[in-house]
Amino acid sequence: MTRLQVGQSDEQWVRISFGAPVINLNYADGTEIWKYRDRLEKDTEVGVFLIFSVDLEEERVETLSIEFADGIVSNYWIEEERF
Repeated sequence: MTRLQVGQSDEQWVRISFGAPVINLNYADGTEIWKYRDRLEKDTEVGVFLIFSVDLEEERVETLSIEFADGIVSNYWIEEERF
């Protein structure tokens, strides 16, 4: 992500670096948005009063959205969902 440059990175570089997008949105003005998803799971065991043990699971889905104008990255953002 740190190498992704607004105004410099192009579609070819993004496809080589990140692969094919999960979702590809095309708009009438020529703007495109490519979406990439990453799912992370975290399993934590917590002891309570030395008697009970609670197993906590957390799932997090991150979606990287990259916007292109004329084949060049014009914006990007990350959306995060927690379950």
